[in-house]
Amino acid sequence: MDFKNLLKRIMDSDPNIRHSIVSDVEGNILATSHREGITNYLTPEETEASLKRSASAWKARKEVSPKIGKGLYAVAAYEKITRITFPLGDENLIFVSMGSDTVRMDLHEGGQKQIVEHVLNILSGDPTKA
Repeated sequence: MDFKNLLKRIMDSDPNIRHSIVSDVEGNILATSHREGITNYLTPEETEASLKRSASAWKARKEVSPKIGKGLYAVAAYEKITRITFPLGDENLIFVSMGSDTVRMDLHEGGQKQIVEHVLNILSGDPTKA
């Protein structure tokens, strides 16, 4: 899979997305995309540690999936950012972060719900939804 192209599509889907990352299920970074002009709050080492914790939590969610269904996404909201985690097949995860200081351009951009919908549509592989 072309992770760079996938991340570009995600980043292009909404101007409020700050950063997007593909990792394996262990939290090891495979590809990353960063919005120009945006400064990261975390160092690369802190980002990697955070992704590993999120990946571990995602594994725990998979343990209950036979009873409640497959996880679609998870949201972690902080004062400065919101990070949304999506599964990418069985072996990878996508992390999308948006700032709390949205730069909403019109009514179709900027909200958490819209970003989740955009990313789920892109990941569906259905070109009529993306």
